[in-house]
Amino acid sequence: MTHLPTPQPEALAHSIRVSEWIAERLVLARGWMSFADYMRLALYAPGLGYYSAGASKFGRTGDFVTAPEISPLFAEVVAGQIDIVLRQIGQGDLLELGPGTGAFAVAAILKFNQCGTPLERYRMLEVSADLRERQAERLAGVSETCPPLDWCDRLPETLSGVIFGNEILDALPCERFVTRGEQYWRLGVGLSIEATSGEPQFEWRVRPADGSAPGDDEFQREAAHLQQSLRSHGIELPDDYCGEWQVGLDAWFASMAASLSEGVMLLADYGLPRAHLYHPDRARGSLRCYYRHHAHDDPFLWPGLNDITAWVDFTRVAEAAERAGLQVRGFTTQMAFLAGGGIEQAFSRALEPLSSASSGATVAEQTNLAAGVRRLLMPGEMGESVKFVMLGRSEKYELPAFTLRDLRHTL
Repeated sequence: MTHLPTPQPEALAHSIRVSEWIAERLVLARGWMSFADYMRLALYAPGLGYYSAGASKFGRTGDFVTAPEISPLFAEVVAGQIDIVLRQIGQGDLLELGPGTGAFAVAAILKFNQCGTPLERYRMLEVSADLRERQAERLAGVSETCPPLDWCDRLPETLSGVIFGNEILDALPCERFVTRGEQYWRLGVGLSIEATSGEPQFEWRVRPADGSAPGDDEFQREAAHLQQSLRSHGIELPDDYCGEWQVGLDAWFASMAASLSEGVMLLADYGLPRAHLYHPDRARGSLRCYYRHHAHDDPFLWPGLNDITAWVDFTRVAEAAERAGLQVRGFTTQMAFLAGGGIEQAFSRALEPLSSASSGATVAEQTNLAAGVRRLLMPGEMGESVKFVMLGRSEKYELPAFTLRDLRHTL
């Protein structure tokens, strides 16, 4: 990990506190915990986890950049599709899951104002007090021209409108497994006995799901379903293959469906359909960590300072959503979604004032606008890696952004 910048002393001290917190739970768990539990503590432990502490996570000063920070045209196109749904309903709310820096909300509100969108309330589900404060500061400039803003720390009991989430599912805690013969064994976490410093250090521990640890039964059910599903596609994973799946998707979608009385869920995330994600060529899985815009594969390095993610099995998303009473109304790549939603026209509109002689805009501003769109669309960037899925109960919701390339048959 010599390519990673060294954290500041106060950041390292915070990471040690996170490690000690996790180590205490490991001792109580008799020296082994699932990776899902480790990931949950490292990311979400109150006041300590990566998303709960106060350091900057997004943008140039953080660890990674999401689509709304790359270009405001992302939010403009998505907001245009949300506008269509709200007009079909008549009026309704938008609930954004994990609003991050508030960049999406700012650009989306500007688009809603231009369109006269029948938006009653813009709700933001955010559990981090620090991020709420940052979002409120960023939204201060548009708050007077938008519908009421409402921050919440839990789902509303009932919502008519749209639930939108960008890069939410890939941050949910995930199980890891490794193949041993025809069996899937659990990859969990233990304390390293070779640690030379006084601070806790963690290592991978593999064991069969034999019923002796919490979660073994659920793991066995999920593993059996995954194995059977892959075999139906003619896929048999080789020995020592590592993979992941997000835990609790059934409960997560059940809660979303219970809240959504009318409208759709619109989700964007890194991932693939099952038969493409669990391919023998992906023998080390999709788990990735991000620190100061550097990607690496060690989730035990500086706990609490790194984002940890895994790609989403969108076939599991479809299964969980359908069990919750939702239908898959659209599934496509980010490139196809944005192209079908009119990003070319949005780019032309944004470029026009920058190109006028009286605007004072620099060549760098025009170049940055074009570079942002290219990063959103190119297959080697986010264009193919990120997928959009729309879920709803009614067949009446059809969005042009999903018509350019319908990939529902791949799920």
